[in-house]
Amino acid sequence: MTTQLPLREQYECCPLCGEHNPSLLGSVNCTNHGLWHEPLPGTLEWMQCKSCSHVYTGYYWTPDGLAELLKNSNAHQIAGETGSFDAKRQIWSPVVEKALSLLGGYRGLIRDPSPLWVDVGCGDGALVMTANDYGFRSLGLDARSCTVDRLQSLGFNAVQGDFMSLDFKISIDILSMMDVLEHMPFPLGAIRKASTLLRAGGMFVISLPELGCSSWRALDAANANPYWGEIEHHHNFSRQRLTRLLLENGFEVVDYAIPFRYKASMEIYAIRIEP
Repeated sequence: MTTQLPLREQYECCPLCGEHNPSLLGSVNCTNHGLWHEPLPGTLEWMQCKSCSHVYTGYYWTPDGLAELLKNSNAHQIAGETGSFDAKRQIWSPVVEKALSLLGGYRGLIRDPSPLWVDVGCGDGALVMTANDYGFRSLGLDARSCTVDRLQSLGFNAVQGDFMSLDFKISIDILSMMDVLEHMPFPLGAIRKASTLLRAGGMFVISLPELGCSSWRALDAANANPYWGEIEHHHNFSRQRLTRLLLENGFEVVDYAIPFRYKASMEIYAIRIEP
């Protein structure tokens, strides 16, 4: 008889502040999610920390659960499979241009070697490609072998693996996590690792859904907020909570933007402070 390994593990405490006093916000049926399939659990439980107000799921995926979840991929997570390459360059060019502007402009690219941009959870690879077009040395990192293989076949640098377990022996100029941090069971560790990898004065770019923003409230009011049933997410960050977390871990937040790639989202640009 084969023993089925657990797919989820319960959080013992708040993954940001470590306190043990969450309240249950509610449970949501997630069987309509595009990636859901048997034997994945059919509900999500959302908790809120009474100490720091962070909102997170009651459970996170075990390695076996994550492997089961990643058996399927959304089309937009595979490089070159959907949409126009030129359209995607236009979608990501504002991110690259804003990061460049905050770091002193295009002239900073004219050096040898050129600055390094690492995109964690690179998905379809469009940001990796666009950063490369501007002149960055760009590297994509993703857990899905299909998207990494596709990026490499197009001649771009990409590595399959987990950000937290990889040993980086390079200094990074720009590190991006676009719609990634909310997927990580323990995002505080990821932010701390980012602060050790970025050079002093380097840029950390984060995008993710913004809990409590105007469009989030409108989606909640219409009972149409997709993020409560998002089985790939473990966290819903408010702008205030994410900003405070960055400030506490060696970053200065220098800009905020509202992207149009997903509903109710924010982009945060933060500079690594000199230790």
